[in-house]
Amino acid sequence: MAYPAQNIRITGIDIQSVEKDSSFATAYAFYLQLSETPNEAWTLAFTEEWKAIMAARKLQLDVVGDRLRCIISEGDDLRRVVQFAYEFVERINQRVPHYCAQLEERDRREQAYRREVEERIENIRSRLKVLADEFTDRQAA
Repeated sequence: MAYPAQNIRITGIDIQSVEKDSSFATAYAFYLQLSETPNEAWTLAFTEEWKAIMAARKLQLDVVGDRLRCIISEGDDLRRVVQFAYEFVERINQRVPHYCAQLEERDRREQAYRREVEERIENIRSRLKVLADEFTDRQAA
C-alpha cells in the first residue's frame, strides 16, 4: 500500500471550541482546524515526534479527526501555543516521507510473512493429503 506524504496545514483557530479539560486543575482545551484529516503516516509521524519532545513541554497536542486539540493551562501565552502548533505541524510535514517509507516497509514485511505462512500451510496440506491417500488406500485394501 502506498502512503502519500500529506502536507497538512493549520487553517484556523476554532474560538468556539474552548472547553474545560480534566488533565489538571487549570487545564483547558481548544481546537485548531487542519486542512484535511491526516492519514496513518502523518498521524504516526505526529505521535512519534510528539513523544520525542513531550517530556519538556506542559502543552499537549492531539490529532482529533481534521482538528488539532490543544490542552493548555489557563495562564499560558496563547500566541506562543498557537505559534508552536504551527511550527510543529510544519515539522511533521517535513518528517512524513520518512514515516511513509516505514509504513511501506512494514507492509512489505507483513505481505512477505503472509505469503510464507500460506506456503507453509500449503506444504502441510500436501503432506496431509499424502497421508490421507495412504489411509484411504489401506482402508480400501
